[in-house]
Amino acid sequence: MILKTFSELPAMEIEPGTDSSFLSHSPKGESVLTVAYATKRDFLSVPKTFAAIRFKGSQQVPLEFHAVSRQDYLEQMEVADSWFKSGLYELEVTKDYTILLLLTNDRALEIIHGSYDVLEDSYHCADSQAALIKHISS
Repeated sequence: MILKTFSELPAMEIEPGTDSSFLSHSPKGESVLTVAYATKRDFLSVPKTFAAIRFKGSQQVPLEFHAVSRQDYLEQMEVADSWFKSGLYELEVTKDYTILLLLTNDRALEIIHGSYDVLEDSYHCADSQAALIKHISS
């Protein structure tokens, strides 16, 4: 299996301990999945920045996501764990939906969505959970 990097979204931090959080919720009656993750830094002295993405379903395909351990996911796909770095990968793209894989050092989050919105970056948050709460509460 060859995973193609999904370059339309901000690149994910690939250092050990990659930080990401997600929450499924229904503001205004629409089912969405909001994901926050640490973005790649050029220098470790640069403050951590967290990207937040809000995924939505489409009329043809409802929003769907699956979170499992990284090891279990890659074993199920029958690929070696060591081949893949943390990051965002494109598994399938059609005119109605996209399947993305958010792969961290310990977790795999597969997201089937119709569209997404990139929310404003968060700076100086303690972690991805704090960045996620910031976006959910605003």
